[in-house]
Amino acid sequence: MKQLNCPNCRARIVFEQSLCTQCGTAVSFDAGRLQIVPAASKTPCANRDLISCNWTTDDSHPYCRSCRLTRTIPNLGSDRNLALWRKVEQAKRRLGYDLMRLKLPLAVPSGAHIAFDILSHETAGHTIMTGHLAGLITINLSEADDAVREARRAAFREPYRTLLGHFRHEVGHFYWEALIDQAQLSSPFRLIFGDESAAYAGALADYHNRSDRSWNTDAFISEYATSHPWEDWAETFAHFLHIVSTLDTASSLPLSIDERARHTLEDPYLERDFEALLSLWEVVAYSMNELNRSMGLSDAYPFHLTPAVRGKLHFVHLAILKARNEG
Repeated sequence: MKQLNCPNCRARIVFEQSLCTQCGTAVSFDAGRLQIVPAASKTPCANRDLISCNWTTDDSHPYCRSCRLTRTIPNLGSDRNLALWRKVEQAKRRLGYDLMRLKLPLAVPSGAHIAFDILSHETAGHTIMTGHLAGLITINLSEADDAVREARRAAFREPYRTLLGHFRHEVGHFYWEALIDQAQLSSPFRLIFGDESAAYAGALADYHNRSDRSWNTDAFISEYATSHPWEDWAETFAHFLHIVSTLDTASSLPLSIDERARHTLEDPYLERDFEALLSLWEVVAYSMNELNRSMGLSDAYPFHLTPAVRGKLHFVHLAILKARNEG
């Protein structure tokens, strides 16, 4: 995201910070203004002390815009669960920032609205599956455990698996309904992604039971995207959020770029020129990967945007623009 600054000394502030490390000022994030403000100037979220939520609440509600979307919190009977929940909510606030910058709705006319169940297996009595159903996004708390998540990433042969990635993917399912189904874009969607009426549960079962793990890398952004058109959309939607969010961060870096790139970086979330976004993204993604390799780390963005995948990303962009224009 764009650079945030301490309202007192103007030092750089990280999005999750509650205290300026330069001057010691207590700070909060004002979601209404998308700015860091003195903590004393606004009512803090009721979760500030419990899980270090640094957002403010802008009305009589005790919780901030992000925390109030959580319908169910995990079992807090252990310090570990509390620490993991803190990480989950940090990632969710990043997602909330994305959605506000994109000016996307949190509900659809049919009544479905975004909500979150953050569940731990201790009290559920069964395996918790991260997923989406009619706006309700369920997150398995253990995904916030880096070791557990890395083991799953390797087991499922995924090049990328993060908490924020989970949120962006699952909310993509909600936005299929909000941006495609509700907007009557099903016909072009099927031309690009395939027929979503194909049996979903059966398609996922077939995907997980495949013995041949080869897949069409030219047509899909990831192996999981091949399982069903809904998953292809959700994977592509998540990648679009990865792109605009990272470019927004790049806008505050001391980069040597041309005039068109500077214009794109003024607000990547609202940029209407898709080719300008993708052209700049190729440079930034290449740079991130080379920097990671220099540190002996894996690529930050281990994906290849083929012409077919670029076309799918363009469709996501057009659907978002349409919703914003009609909102």
